[in-house]
Amino acid sequence: MVSLRTRLRLVSVLGLLAGIAHLAFAGRLLAIARWGYDTVLAVDFDPRPNATRRVRLVGVLFVGLAALVGYVLRVTDE
Repeated sequence: MVSLRTRLRLVSVLGLLAGIAHLAFAGRLLAIARWGYDTVLAVDFDPRPNATRRVRLVGVLFVGLAALVGYVLRVTDE
């Protein structure tokens, strides 16, 4: 059985990677969403103005939460 500590570390690393992806590739993520909506759901995906900024904001939140989980892991390890 995987310990809670290991799961939290994994969540922290994956959150950091997801945050970096949202920050670095916001436009590409929106293009992938547009393609997915068109291909899978057969509907039009028309992002609103400032959608790229909101995707980057989600990235900042991911990075912040990953940092918080990492901090809590370090503090409780002492």
